[in-house]
Amino acid sequence: MRLATRVAASHLCAMAEHWMVKLALLALTLETPALAAAPPTTERSATLSQLFSASDVRSLGRTLPADRVLHFRVREPASGPRGVLIYVSPTDSGELPADWVEVMERERLLYIAAEGFGNSRLTAERVLAALAADRLARQMGVKDAPRVIAGMSGGGRVASQVITHFPQLFTGAICIVGADYFMPQDEAQRAAVASRRVVMLTGSRDFNQREIQLVSRRYQQAGVSKLLLMDLPNFAHQLPDAAQLAQALAFLDAN
Repeated sequence: MRLATRVAASHLCAMAEHWMVKLALLALTLETPALAAAPPTTERSATLSQLFSASDVRSLGRTLPADRVLHFRVREPASGPRGVLIYVSPTDSGELPADWVEVMERERLLYIAAEGFGNSRLTAERVLAALAADRLARQMGVKDAPRVIAGMSGGGRVASQVITHFPQLFTGAICIVGADYFMPQDEAQRAAVASRRVVMLTGSRDFNQREIQLVSRRYQQAGVSKLLLMDLPNFAHQLPDAAQLAQALAFLDAN
């Protein structure tokens, strides 16, 4: 299936998040210290034409122009990466959550997140930004390594679309308080999706809890057996802490 066709297919998950998403994100903002330390990431920029082949760029022009400059937040582990985590934020910031820095370092994961692709953007654009982040990781020399697509809220929905439309690119997914159900019709693609490991996080205080419980069951019924539902007590519409993220990554790493 052509890259542009699969990106366009991701439009099916474009659905408005409940207004409580804004309240949850506002709470996260209010918790940020007024005098924050230097960010743990650095910025990298590239256009689609610098990341994709000429033929892909021509077809992807329906989603984003070839000369559109994409900005990414990037963090490389000190000991060199053994894998990649691409994060889809519900906000326009792609900054690495402070609680996750230690985990990224310990697990030796290259962290990449696009800036400016929060919940207000079209799903196809957000999917393409995640694929562009994967291309950036490969240009940085991280090629044959485990790859995780992760996202929160609307970003979790995008992560679920990426892993099911592009299972050949990612080994696992972490869908945090947001996920959509989609399984391809093509048998080979369905088998590839079924072979991937997926973690879905929700909790008793998350307004998306029932939907994520339902989506996880549908995936398991469709043959995605390597799926862990982390349904946590007192967990709201929020990011996982370091221990919860480490548990999710451990499941993705399991044989």
